[in-house]
Amino acid sequence: MADVWYFAYGSNLHRQQVKQRAGEPKEEKVARLDGYELNFEKIARGGTGTASIAASPGKVVWGVLYRLTEPQLKALDRFEGVPEHYRRSEINVLDAKGNKVAAQVYLARKVRKGLKPDRYYLRRIIQGAEEHELPADYIALLRAFEFV
Repeated sequence: MADVWYFAYGSNLHRQQVKQRAGEPKEEKVARLDGYELNFEKIARGGTGTASIAASPGKVVWGVLYRLTEPQLKALDRFEGVPEHYRRSEINVLDAKGNKVAAQVYLARKVRKGLKPDRYYLRRIIQGAEEHELPADYIALLRAFEFV
């Protein structure tokens, strides 16, 4: 059974969350997805927004590639609510050396403009971005999101 790269851009940036949900990743590395933008348009319980991404020329989403086994990815699918809440797709991201990597990513199924993330949820994303040392300007962008 082959390992799979998974690109995390939301609360799964947080190492401990991924370990709790899927077990220890075999490997992890910083990556970026060009031509996309992070948003919080996925409808969550209580009317807040959770992370998703959408095509947006000239923008970039930074995240982490985790190398997982198929069973680990299936475990994450359950936490992410596949297929009702998110669908899993394959995209190409660039690692720190500029190499193209095919990775699995979660995309929101039902979106609504104007949603804001919960304060604790956004804090978890920022903590994950900091622990993986994502670019400072991207962390600043995360800190600039309004929350509830």
